[in-house]
Amino acid sequence: MKIIILCATLDLKKPYSATPFLLQWFKAFYDEGHQLFIIPYSGKSVKSDWWKSYPNPNYAKGEFLEKIMKLSGHKPGKKNMPFVSNLAQIFAKPGLEKQIRKILEEEKEISAIINMGLPLNQLKGLPKDLKKDYPIPIFFFDDDLPTSLPENGGFTFNFYKGADLSEYDSFIITSEGSKSRLLEMGANNVEFVHIGIDPDEYAPIPTEKDIDIFFFGHNGNSRKKYVDMMITEPSNFLSYNFKVGGRDYSMDLGKAKYFSPKLSFDEWKQYSCRAKINLNVVHELHAETFATSTARPFELAAMGCCIVSSPYKGIEKWFEPKKEILIANNSKEAIELYQMLMDDAELREKIGSAAQKRVTNEHTARHRIRQIVKLIQKYGDNLDEKTNNSYS
Repeated sequence: MKIIILCATLDLKKPYSATPFLLQWFKAFYDEGHQLFIIPYSGKSVKSDWWKSYPNPNYAKGEFLEKIMKLSGHKPGKKNMPFVSNLAQIFAKPGLEKQIRKILEEEKEISAIINMGLPLNQLKGLPKDLKKDYPIPIFFFDDDLPTSLPENGGFTFNFYKGADLSEYDSFIITSEGSKSRLLEMGANNVEFVHIGIDPDEYAPIPTEKDIDIFFFGHNGNSRKKYVDMMITEPSNFLSYNFKVGGRDYSMDLGKAKYFSPKLSFDEWKQYSCRAKINLNVVHELHAETFATSTARPFELAAMGCCIVSSPYKGIEKWFEPKKEILIANNSKEAIELYQMLMDDAELREKIGSAAQKRVTNEHTARHRIRQIVKLIQKYGDNLDEKTNNSYS
C-alpha cells in the first residue's frame, strides 16, 4: 500500500512531543510492507530507509513565521493568533498542495492521504480540492485530543477554530471520550487507534536501581492535582528519594528533587530504568476524558518498569490494574503503594514483566499500523462504491 503522510515535522529538534512515537509508526508501516511518502510541515526533510521524504515546500516561510511568533510572545495553547491561519492559507497551503499533487502524479496508486497533526484551519479546502481529481480517502489523525479541541486551546495552535471537519473521510483519534465532540463539530466519521510503540526503541537497560521514585513529564502545571497527590504529599511523608523533571513546575514539590527541565530520549530511558518505581502522572484533562491513550505508560511498560499511575479513566483497556499497573486514587493510597513496592523488589519486577509482556503482545506500533491499514481499505472500498471510479 502507498500512503502520503503530511506530518508536523520529522525533525526531533522541533518542540513537538509526538514526533518520537510518530517516527516509530512510520518505521512500522515499512515493517508491515507499506510505502510512505512524507511531507513535513515544519523543519527540514529527513531521509530514511523506512520512507521517502519530500522537501518541506514552505521551509523558509515556516522558519520566518516561527521567529515572528517568538517575537510576538506566542505561547502554545494560551493565545489564539488568527493571522497565523490566514497567512498559512495564503502562503503555505498552495505550496503543500502542489507537492501533494506531484506525488500523486509521479507515484500512482496512492491508497490514502493522512494528515498527522497539520493545523486544520491553516489548510481549509485542501482535502476538498484534492478529491476533485483524486478519489482516495483522506484522514486526519489527532493524538492531542482532548487538548486540541477549540475550548481547550491546543498544545501549539487552536487549529479546529474555523476548520471544516467534513472535508475528511474520517478522523483517527487516540481519545475515545472525544468522539462525540468531533461529530458535533462536523466530522463525518471517527475511528479509534490508540498509542503504540516500537519495543526495539524501549529495550530495558540493565543498571543499578539507585532512584526510588521517578517522574518526568512536561507541562507540569496541567498535572498539578495529581502531582500534589502522587509526589508532593507522599514525599513530605516518606523518606524515599523522589526525582522529578520536565517543564513548568511552579508548584510545591514537597521534598522531591526537581532536577531538570529537559532530558534527551536516551537520558530519559536511563533514568526510567534506574528507578525502582516509575510514576504515570497524567494531564488532568487527559485522565478525565475516557480512554485517552498517552505514550508514557506504554513506553515505561515496554522497558519493564514498575508503574504507579494517578487515576486514569479507561486505562484498564490497555493494562490490567493490580497485575500490570497500579493505580493510586489519593495520596494515602499512593503512600501505601510506594511502601509496599519499596519493600518488595520481586513484586516490582513481576509487575514490570507483566506490563512488558502486554505491550509486546498487544500495543506495539505494528499493531496500530495494521488497524490504520484496515481503515484505509474500508474507506477506500466505500469511495469506490460511491464513485464507481478508482485512482491509479
